[in-house]
Amino acid sequence: MPSPISYSETPLVLDAISAVKILHYYGYRAKGNIYAYLRAYVCAGELIFSLTGFEKTPPEHSRLGAAFQFAPGADYLFAELGPNQATCCVVHPTAAGPDKKGPPVVLPAPARFGGADEQGFYWGAALRLPTALLQTQFGTVLRPGSRFTGNAYKYAVGDAAFGAAFACKQQVALPDCESFGEFVVVDY
Repeated sequence: MPSPISYSETPLVLDAISAVKILHYYGYRAKGNIYAYLRAYVCAGELIFSLTGFEKTPPEHSRLGAAFQFAPGADYLFAELGPNQATCCVVHPTAAGPDKKGPPVVLPAPARFGGADEQGFYWGAALRLPTALLQTQFGTVLRPGSRFTGNAYKYAVGDAAFGAAFACKQQVALPDCESFGEFVVVDY
């Protein structure tokens, strides 16, 4: 069953959107199962999403990631957040070699956040994929009924262990489009 992504013509509060939790952990060092999740919605054609990880003081090598593929077999977008950095690139799933990452994709600056609540200390950022980028780079217009695939990750640079929202094989390099789950855009 696909995970629903709400559609609204006006901005929504990300904290009010359901979360896709990172539940599948692979590798010895990931056994700490750091709580992390993805929240997303579509606002007038733009994909707005946030990644949140629960670490009091995330080490420099800590990462949160999200990948979205808008057509089967097509290039997909991979966003990676660290405590002091954010990058986004296109990934070519049919490229040869271990590094399928293409050129960087320029996005509006992420809105970083952090704090504490009843679940503990957290950090993360909200990002926005503008409508024009989705149309020109990925040939898609997101509206109610649109379907796409993706996954969310919690990992550390240089460590093969990781966590994912949708079950996947232990990979040397993330993301892996063969393990993407399905999302469907629905009216809010």
